[in-house]
This record gives sequence, structure tokens and C-alpha cells, in this order.
Amino acid sequence: MEFNAAETEKRGYGALLKYKDFLKIWAGNTISRFGDAIDSIAFLWMVYKMTGSTLMMGTVMAVNAAPAVLFGMPAGVLVDRMNKKNVMIFTDLLRGFSTAIMAFLYISDMVSLWHLYILTFINSSCEVFASPARASVMQVLVDKKHYLPANSLRQASSSAAEIAGTAVAAVVMGYIGIGAAILIDSATFFISSFTAIIARIDTIGNKAISLNMKQFYFEFTEGIAVIKSNIVLLVSLTMACLVNLVLAPFNVLLPVYSDKILMAGERGMSFILMSFTIGMIASSLLIGQIGDRFKRSALVIAGFMGLGSGMLSFGFINNIELACFAAAIGGAFIPVISAGSMTLMQESTPVDKMGRVSSTATTLSLLGLPLGYAVSGIMAYGINVLTTFKLVGVMIIIISIPPIFIKKFRQH
Repeated sequence: MEFNAAETEKRGYGALLKYKDFLKIWAGNTISRFGDAIDSIAFLWMVYKMTGSTLMMGTVMAVNAAPAVLFGMPAGVLVDRMNKKNVMIFTDLLRGFSTAIMAFLYISDMVSLWHLYILTFINSSCEVFASPARASVMQVLVDKKHYLPANSLRQASSSAAEIAGTAVAAVVMGYIGIGAAILIDSATFFISSFTAIIARIDTIGNKAISLNMKQFYFEFTEGIAVIKSNIVLLVSLTMACLVNLVLAPFNVLLPVYSDKILMAGERGMSFILMSFTIGMIASSLLIGQIGDRFKRSALVIAGFMGLGSGMLSFGFINNIELACFAAAIGGAFIPVISAGSMTLMQESTPVDKMGRVSSTATTLSLLGLPLGYAVSGIMAYGINVLTTFKLVGVMIIIISIPPIFIKKFRQH
């Protein structure tokens, strides 16, 4: 960690300028998020064009979410024992090659649905290991008192990269093609891997105790114990799991909504996602400056309430301008939830347990996704898109109400 105690103490985002290696990792992650934004549109549109089926889109998204549920918590135990820098380098390289293969198969008109299942499963499995590694590295690259602005900066820059990516996606897909868009995502993984190579990161992990089933179980339960001991984190994760379950239909049906309801095609979907991330950027920057003035519980409840209201409004909208406005409002509440929860987790978790706690938290919050994606394609045949969006919004708001009455939760 690059920290000079003799320096004049800076506050907010200015304090992060002295963490040079954090800035390298941050830059690589931002570039990677730019590619992911392009790929998220290109990949969904590719499946939609290949199958024309919301059911098939739902199954592909379910496969994409499955590794987090299957491997998430066990991966945290392994990552806590591994060199975090090597984990980030290897997973980015593997995702770069996997995404490039997907692009070349599509460009060569050789891609089949089973290719997408396999390659998206590989990419998602890599993220299962990369995410807790990044969370652990963050703790040693930045001083504890600067976690909140660091998390807010990462959220804001990721959102800005998503805006740029969605804008580029519309142009690239329109003039060069879906395959070219996916190739750009592949290149960003290689760049992200390079920034991890050149960053100086203290070794975390490599425990001397050999790993057998008994030791694995002991270390596994340590991560769960940290979460159970923090009521704010526990309630937040429960809410996130339920919200992801009911939010899945929105993600799956967004291309259909843009194409059939808004009559705006893939460009309309790009504009909606762009507006969503504009709201996230503004909110992230604000939370980094004033977030410490509020209780974590208040941030979580307000965040989920606001997100539910944003999703509900989509059910009453059939033009692109209002859809973009609703997306910006809904997106503004995402950082309210994520930056506060991540900061709380980092402040409460020892460095040697961060991989387990991070992966366990991610897995618990994503438990509802595979089922939600699988069911959402089926729902589309019995319920129209606008009604589905109304139901999604109402259910998220309902999920946000019970924690208000949990006294221990409100105190934090």
C-alpha cells in the first residue's frame, strides 16, 4: 500500500491519488467494464437473433448466472489461499481468449447455442474467482478510511464505462456487426490483465496449513460467520437475493420491450441502458461525498425502494424518452445499495477472510438469478411485458418493507 503518513491528509476522491497501484487496477477494471457493456448488448442481441425465443434467452442467462451459485462460496476458500494478483491475471486472460472464440465462431457463421452455453459458463466461472480476488486486493491497496470513496469511484467509473460501451455497441453493431462488438470485449480483458501484471500487490493468501475436507469446511464456515454476525449485511443480502429473483424478468425481456413496445430495436435498448448508468454515475459520485452521513440501513432500504419504483414505472411507459428517464431514476439507487454494502463488508472483514466473505455475499445475493432467468422466459408467454414490469416493481417495493421493522437493522 502506497501511503505516506507525512502527507497532508486529503478527503474524498483526492485522497485516492496517492494509491498508484490501486489506480492501475481501477483503470484496468474500468476498461474491462467498457468491454462488458458492449458485450452485454451484443450477446443478448445475438441470442435473440439466433433463437427469436425469450425462453432460450432465459436459459442462456440462467447458465450465465449458475457458476456464481454453484462455485461462489467454495471459490472464496480457495481464493483466500491463492495469490490474488495471479488469480486476476489468469482469469482475465482466460476470459479474453474465451470471448474471442465466441466472436470468431459468430463471424464464421459456425456458432451454435451449445457454444454459447459453454463459453458463457467459462466466463462466468472466471468471474467467480476474480471478484473475491479484487475485493481482497482492494483492502491492501487503499487505507481503511478511504474505502467508501474508493468504492464510489469504482462504481462511478464502471457506470461511465458502461455508458461509453453502450453507445459504442450501437454504432459497432449497426455498422460492423455483433462479432466485432464481442471482439472489442475480448481485447479489454487482455488490457485488464496487463494492468494487474504491472501493479505491485502484497501477497495475500498461501496459507501454510494444508487444505483437507475438515480444514475446507472450517474456513468455509468462517466466511459465513462474519456475515451472520453483521445484521445489516445479513438483511441486505437477503433482500438482494429476493430482488434479483424478481428482477430477472426485466433483464431478459428488455430486448423484447425495446423491440416490440418501444419500436426502438437494439439502439433503444442501448439508450435505456445508457440512461440507467447515467443515474448510477451521478448517484455514485454523490454517495462518495455524503454517504457517511447516513446509517447503512437507511441507505439500503432507500436504495431498494427507489429501485422498485423505477422498475414499476416501466410498466406504464411505451415511448423511448420516458423509458430513458425511468431508467436514470432506477439506476440512481443502485450505488446507494452497493457502495454502502461493500464498504461495510470491507470494514468488518479481516483481510485473510475477505475472499470467503466476498464470495459468500455474492453467492447469497445471486441465489435467485438462475431461477428468475429460467422462469422469466416462461412468464413472457402468459403475461405481457408491461404487466410483468409492473409486477417486478411492486414486488421489489414489498421486499423493502419488512427490514424497516427490524430494530437491530435500523440501528446500524
